[in-house]
Amino acid sequence: MAHTPLKVMVVVAASAMALVGCGAAEEVTGGAGDDAAFSFTDITGRDVELDKAPDRVILGEGRSLFATGVLNTDNPLDKVVGIGTDLKQNVPDYYKALEKELPSVNEVPEVGGFTKGDVTVEKLVSLDPDLIVLSLDQYDASRQAGLTDKMDQAGLEYAVTDFRRDPLENTPRTMDIFGEIFGQEDRAEEFNSDWQKTVDLVEDRAEKVKDKPKTFVWRSAGVSDCCGSWNDSNISQLVNAAGGENIGDKVIPGESGTITPEKVLESDPDMIIATGGDWSEMKDDEGHPVGYAAVGYGIDEKEAQGSIAKLPEKQAGFDKLRAVKEHHLHSMWHQFYDSPFNYLALLQVAEWIDPEAYADMDVAKQWMDAQDKYSPVSGEGTFFSTN
Repeated sequence: MAHTPLKVMVVVAASAMALVGCGAAEEVTGGAGDDAAFSFTDITGRDVELDKAPDRVILGEGRSLFATGVLNTDNPLDKVVGIGTDLKQNVPDYYKALEKELPSVNEVPEVGGFTKGDVTVEKLVSLDPDLIVLSLDQYDASRQAGLTDKMDQAGLEYAVTDFRRDPLENTPRTMDIFGEIFGQEDRAEEFNSDWQKTVDLVEDRAEKVKDKPKTFVWRSAGVSDCCGSWNDSNISQLVNAAGGENIGDKVIPGESGTITPEKVLESDPDMIIATGGDWSEMKDDEGHPVGYAAVGYGIDEKEAQGSIAKLPEKQAGFDKLRAVKEHHLHSMWHQFYDSPFNYLALLQVAEWIDPEAYADMDVAKQWMDAQDKYSPVSGEGTFFSTN
């Protein structure tokens, strides 16, 4: 799919005054930037208009630092005056890695979670932002809760982005938006070019896949009741684009939902992709450690392998599934669902589906190369594994 970079509109006010009764004009001096208006269209089609390019930005989703890190590997916190609590709570592996490289991340105020409903307008106003960046899910949740109405009344400006709901359509557009907001348009364009090359390659090769493997994407496997998954969105959208057949498309009516264990057993998928992370601190309702697929920054391959091997034990009958018996049970870092690096997850899924077609590719090397080029932290860890 082709991508046209979003262009910001800069309108400069006129700098002359007409003099009444005289046939002459008097020039008004001053930098054009002082009178410049800054506007762009966000992912929902909303026109966002500011008096000037923003200097103070709140990232409603802390994981937006994945994107600002692409644009500015030296200081992804540039212009950031507040972040959501999700980064520290949900992605401890990345947060620890970032904290090591950039200790000042601990000094950035947290605003709460927009989808959890614990964000207050008073807190947002206290940080004096020029702009608040929300994910599409946060925007929808805030509208339903009446928070956006309160933000409008308080004069708070906000823009909406999306990596999660429609990654193949919205990732490059979202990176353009971040590029405009942070004055890093060229860097965003460079990243989008690399992103597009990989997506085009996979989509081209996917057309040659004759037998699409039935694939069960097991969202946050072991962490909650079985079995969370997605329709044709998020990680499941990557499965379909890579040449697979996502079983959630036929049983999940909305973007995300659950597939009963019985339905999974009935489907007997050819491949299972379990999403996971560094969730060692998570507990179940009774206070016991949860079982999960260990993948992410700082996770070694042995730990990843050991954790994924135990997953079928979490659900009766899953050890008899074709995918498990034929060693097509894979794990993937959960945060690819909310990251511009989703194109590497797409590439890995494609390689799992058709290994011979990707014999010329080294996904692990591509991951490390991308981290070296586009991330403020080292890419060391395990982000994909197979049992």
